[in-house]
Amino acid sequence: MAKELRSILATDCGSTTTKAILIKKVEDEYRLVVRGEAPTTVEAPFDDVTKGVLNAVEEVEDLVHIRGEKDRSIIKDETIEVPQNDEKGVDAYVSTSSAGGGLQMMVAGVVKSMTGESAERAALGAGAIVMDVLASNDKRLPHQRIERIRHLRPDMILLSGGIDGGTTKHVVELAEIIAAADPKPRLGSEYKLPVIYAGNKDAREAVKKTLGNKVDLIITDNIRPVLERENLGPARDKIHDLFMEHVMAQAPGYKKLMSWTVAKTEDGKLKEVPIMPTPGAVGNIMKTIARLDNIEVVGVDIGGATTDIFSVFTKDQVFNRTVSANLGMSYSISNVLASTGIKNILRWVPFDIPENQLRNMIKNKMIRPTTIPFLAEELILEQAIAVVYFLMLLAEIRWQ
Repeated sequence: MAKELRSILATDCGSTTTKAILIKKVEDEYRLVVRGEAPTTVEAPFDDVTKGVLNAVEEVEDLVHIRGEKDRSIIKDETIEVPQNDEKGVDAYVSTSSAGGGLQMMVAGVVKSMTGESAERAALGAGAIVMDVLASNDKRLPHQRIERIRHLRPDMILLSGGIDGGTTKHVVELAEIIAAADPKPRLGSEYKLPVIYAGNKDAREAVKKTLGNKVDLIITDNIRPVLERENLGPARDKIHDLFMEHVMAQAPGYKKLMSWTVAKTEDGKLKEVPIMPTPGAVGNIMKTIARLDNIEVVGVDIGGATTDIFSVFTKDQVFNRTVSANLGMSYSISNVLASTGIKNILRWVPFDIPENQLRNMIKNKMIRPTTIPFLAEELILEQAIAVVYFLMLLAEIRWQ
């Protein structure tokens, strides 16, 4: 497909900002031409993520014109024009998204330090924020686990536990906890909460009997079929599919956006391109770089609500991802201030500003998280916070 693509438009719908980039093929090489951005519009009063996408793409069109190139029209009739026709439209439009808080999951495993951690790695690798890990040995009483599930209202639950052929008692007990909680989805009320079962294959019928009428149960391969080996791929793939089918489709404007993301194939037809969770897409980029260049890669993605740290080790292409679910540059910016300290931030500000004024700026950003810097001073202050936060993360990575 890539051989025939002359231009690619890509957007990322973040919790705060929607970014758009235009990539063109120039002399058999793909080059990033321009980049535009606009506030994300998944929340009130717009309640339509596509409005922010169109605003970001309009900026891309304007920037192409400013660069002195031919006027390029990408938007047609309030949608993205695909395929490209002369200087109109693009040959492919792809998108990622973490708007609306991204994919929020709970995972459960029989032993917290084994199947619980395996389930957490599978969810993190699929781009999810893991809200809590339930386990038979987490020292919580059954009513506390039930209350926790009801309180958090995750988008999805991943249930695992036991090796194939082992005991089924404990994983069935976890299924009974989920059934008793009768969990409701965070977005949408017309569908059942997806629960992925990726545990002991001998317990599938018992789990199906327990959960079948309460949730939308999906069964896949055991994430830990034997004690010494993890099998995270099938569970990750199911999480991706269900994220698009159940969760993303319930957010305002996403059904419309999903109908836009298409690419031209070699035979000239259009093929649908699924929207990916942003962390999953970034993880794929990291793994591709490590594989092609045979190097080890560490990457940090500082978002508005969360921060992701990725690493790939080349020997076995081991991929890891960790999430700081309460540290970011908009919704969670006050937590960054608490972690780094005001004086460390002031060290990176190239002009004098009273401490109380800086604190007010940070609190205003937290109250109005979808705003983007308008003045140069505001941009410099946000950059200073990002620098200090990144250095703090770098120190943690080095320590680990």
